[in-house]
Amino acid sequence: MKHRVGLTILFSLLCLGAGPNEQAPSKQSVSESLAAKPITLQPLQVVYRQVEGTYLKSPRGVWVDQVRNEIYVADTSNDLVAVYDAAGLPVFAFGYNQELKEPTKAIPDSKGHILVLNGIPRVVKVFNYRGEYINDFPLVRKDPKSAPTAIAVDKNGNIYVAIGGDTGGQIQVYDSNFQLLNEFGKKADGTSRLKSVHAIAIDSDRTIFIVDATATPAIQVYSPEGSFLRGWGAHDAGPQNFSLPAGLAIDGDGRVIVVDSLRHTITVFSKEGTFLGRHGGLGSQPGAVAAPTDIATNGNEKIYVVERLGSRLQVLQEQTIAAITRTRIAPLANLEREQIRRGLGDIMKGMK
Repeated sequence: MKHRVGLTILFSLLCLGAGPNEQAPSKQSVSESLAAKPITLQPLQVVYRQVEGTYLKSPRGVWVDQVRNEIYVADTSNDLVAVYDAAGLPVFAFGYNQELKEPTKAIPDSKGHILVLNGIPRVVKVFNYRGEYINDFPLVRKDPKSAPTAIAVDKNGNIYVAIGGDTGGQIQVYDSNFQLLNEFGKKADGTSRLKSVHAIAIDSDRTIFIVDATATPAIQVYSPEGSFLRGWGAHDAGPQNFSLPAGLAIDGDGRVIVVDSLRHTITVFSKEGTFLGRHGGLGSQPGAVAAPTDIATNGNEKIYVVERLGSRLQVLQEQTIAAITRTRIAPLANLEREQIRRGLGDIMKGMK
């Protein structure tokens, strides 16, 4: 019996190594793009309080300033914006002079301003780097009933604002001086592809990714010039689909990570829309989420999620599953393989 167990173990170990006619993996396979690799999300930190000990209350938006390494959280029901350092420690908060009412997003621009998407009234407010109110963003509105619904900034300092109205949604692009550069989101027949944009993210190539809470496809991708490229995700059953997508981020390897407020999930896709995995689930423990409303990344494997029902900021660490798998089944060295063969020979002799 002992010989049989030993034989089975050694045979299994031999199968893990490359056979005599098997070649080592090519450089091309090893260097395959990580953007198509699934990941796990490991909880690192949960933050419930902001500066002066105030508890977060139904936060709706999060943004990472990758230049200053700071995290901006729209603390919606407290009518404040909270700023944290890279370690998750509160730095300061602003809005105490009642300049804000139900803010849903706050982002720093390239000129030292902080742009805040205010809830009531729905406008973009401009603050200086100390959180002192300057004025409202000079949006170009052809429809007086239209209102901003999402905002983002790209690496060149251009500002993207989603405008929603009775005739559908549209994306406006402004330069760092608040001058309108471009508008897109319409089809050839003049109807809008967009209905209710909840989030915008721009990758390193300035490709634009949009989450629409009610349109199909729910995720829409545009070129830097505003041409529609592709889309995916229906409002339907299935892990690759959505109920109420609310926020998205593009990680450092180009994956698209989307939070769904109704499904309490964090879903990962390749930049082409291939489903790579789903995480989260309703709960209060680290790693679970309760009505997540927005997500951001520092571009270096850290993910930040805010939860409306959880009333917290959660920090998660990306780990590539493929890397872990390769480590577990790495081919055995030639010396180790030879030792196994000799051991197998000894067992065979002992069985005779």
